Amino acid sequence: MNQNSQKLKKLYVCGKNSVADALANRFPLEKIVLQKGTKFSNEQIFQSAKVPIEIKEKGFFEVFNNENHQGIVAFLKDFPIYELNVIFKDKPNCVLVLDHIQDPHNFGAIIRTANAFGIKHIIFPKEKAASITPTVLKIASGGFANIKFIKVSSISATLTKLKKEHFWIYVSALEQNAASFDEIQYNYPAALVLGSEGDGVSLPTLRTADQIVYIPQKGTVQSLNVSVAAGLLIHSITKKD
Repeated sequence: MNQNSQKLKKLYVCGKNSVADALANRFPLEKIVLQKGTKFSNEQIFQSAKVPIEIKEKGFFEVFNNENHQGIVAFLKDFPIYELNVIFKDKPNCVLVLDHIQDPHNFGAIIRTANAFGIKHIIFPKEKAASITPTVLKIASGGFANIKFIKVSSISATLTKLKKEHFWIYVSALEQNAASFDEIQYNYPAALVLGSEGDGVSLPTLRTADQIVYIPQKGTVQSLNVSVAAGLLIHSITKKD
């Protein structure tokens, strides 16, 4: 196995904005690698970073050619993952819960959307779901930087705990008793739950719902891509926050 292949075993972020966001939010970085001759408009943030910086020739970055690396890659020591208690400490008005999202591109796109609308806590399962990977971080385009990620063993059990802390549970699903997402009077604190691409939310998750919501459609398709649905639902629930 060559050295470039070994690099991909580590978690990393590419691109000027994503690396700058990681630095600004004090992510635990192992090192930053710059392509020789690369210039930045915000050089000060890199110069003030207490992170080792290496200068490499263009060949080092060949393994990242499918990504918009812009001549900079930051390797992470670790990615911060939080316990559920952080939600009870921070007391957010709205949290996002992902019930076994599978596609890393969808996961990354949802993270970016969540960031855009002010969501600061995302709950996702430890197993049988997309996790934090370089692909997810790339698609998130820096959106990961000010969000706390909480990994849990059971989504339904976690929702039950949130209910005990007075969270209202809003689950996206096509059910007969579902209400249109844009006609709901949301209550807070709220947890918005999105299901997997193929199966939707699980039955145990559905049973925790205070309100099931759906997105009305006028065309012939039966459902939206989960990342598209996430944008509509997150905007709706945070707009009334």
